[in-house]
Amino acid sequence: MRRRVTQIIIVVLVLSVVGFGAYRFLPQIIADEAYPLEYIGEINQCADAFGLDKPLLAALILKESGYNPRAQSHAGAMGLTQVMPATFRANVGKMGEIQGIIENQDPWDPKTNICVGAGILAGLMAKYGGDWTAALIAYNGGDGAARRYLAAKSTAVLVTETRLYAPKILAARDVYATMYADRFTGSYPPTGGGIFLGGGTVGGGAPSLISVPVSKPSEKAREFWKGFAKDVFARFFST
Repeated sequence: MRRRVTQIIIVVLVLSVVGFGAYRFLPQIIADEAYPLEYIGEINQCADAFGLDKPLLAALILKESGYNPRAQSHAGAMGLTQVMPATFRANVGKMGEIQGIIENQDPWDPKTNICVGAGILAGLMAKYGGDWTAALIAYNGGDGAARRYLAAKSTAVLVTETRLYAPKILAARDVYATMYADRFTGSYPPTGGGIFLGGGTVGGGAPSLISVPVSKPSEKAREFWKGFAKDVFARFFST
């Protein structure tokens, strides 16, 4: 009996060590594979031009194109931020904020595409009073979808793709903010040394800064798993 109890204790201890190791060290492995961060210089520069949240822009690129600069949808949306040709042409020459940043008006050029996408998203943020969810819904489904969402105060009135779009972006954004905070240079984070999280409810303004020091591995792991769980739920379990 005593031997069996000892064996059980050893198994529990081993499982605890393995579980703790997975909790602490898997986040970076998963992030490197599932949440790549490419074109970081372009993201920082284009987001700064419009005062846009950088992890949000990184998450939008991930969900729109998987960081493939040659991505093209069946509808014709182009590049990293999947901007429609007509929308791109209507905006690229009018965005004064990026005229000293971009070197051409080629929609397939990574910096140009990211900057135009950032400008469009920033414009939608302003249009909808800082409501991240409404802005993302408009980015994906147009202003009509955003208005239906705001009128109903629910995403249930939207088609499935648009209904799930904002939760996926916001969940991925929290992962980027947690795992890559040290790579978002310039004006990010806006204050202090915490992680810039949350936002995106009906009538909600800008997200708030919470004091989670990114230098603490335990806090970093916790915030990663929270964002990762939301992302998985939004992808596979929301209906």
